[in-house]
Amino acid sequence: MRDLFNKTNRNKHLFKSYYCAGCKQQKPCHTISQEYCCSCAYQMEQEKAKEYSKYQQVYQRKEQERQEHTQQLQLLKNYQGCKQCGSKEVNAYSLYESSQLVCQPCLMSKESGASSPISFQGESQWYKRYWKIELAEWLENYQSLPVNADCARKWQGDNRHLKNCDCLEKESQKVYELFANSLKENKEKLEKECQCETSKKVRVNSDYYAWCERCKVGIPAASKKRVIKNRNDPKFWGLEVKERVLCGNCLANLVEKMPANKKYTFNKYQKRGYW
Repeated sequence: MRDLFNKTNRNKHLFKSYYCAGCKQQKPCHTISQEYCCSCAYQMEQEKAKEYSKYQQVYQRKEQERQEHTQQLQLLKNYQGCKQCGSKEVNAYSLYESSQLVCQPCLMSKESGASSPISFQGESQWYKRYWKIELAEWLENYQSLPVNADCARKWQGDNRHLKNCDCLEKESQKVYELFANSLKENKEKLEKECQCETSKKVRVNSDYYAWCERCKVGIPAASKKRVIKNRNDPKFWGLEVKERVLCGNCLANLVEKMPANKKYTFNKYQKRGYW
């Protein structure tokens, strides 16, 4: 009985984040994404797929990432430790994003919420466990790493594999096809399976205020529902404009384009002091 009450209570009080995190105008059907409506999710995937639209771009990107990662591991290998505390653990975010060695314990003492620590010993143990290679040996003798675990296994079986290695080409081709197929599949889902529900009213980000999309003046929004009032919706007045939210002054400049019955209503609203 309690479970039934809780389920009914949840259905009754749908919270604001149920709407798309992007456009805020649609309830996602979760066909493509959990947080975004199908249209926004597909559009974001299109933008991301531009970086992988050509095989050559994917290959160059993978090669660059491989070189950068090797350089970062070289820095980590040669790191003698923090001069203040002696620790060899560094901040993973600083290393991967800007190739900087920032002592993790010292950073944690100054800031809260720092990223995970990383050390050469920890990385060596990871490569030995999953790739079956000695990281220090590879960096010293080959100045690079295998492309992936399969490449490492092939090298162990044949030392000449590195001279004729085509693992990077195969992995780049795999990533290229993955993005292309994913985009194609999601396009079919958007056209055939999407059941996202569009809000009848224009939704905004704030509980209490919206902003005119022409003059940027503040406009009171419907409290807690995060929707604009009808009086600020151009469609309510029969207007076909690109803006979705307009204040009274901007609407007054468009009165002549309103239908006769809407002109009468608009003048009545002005007399009541709604603007």
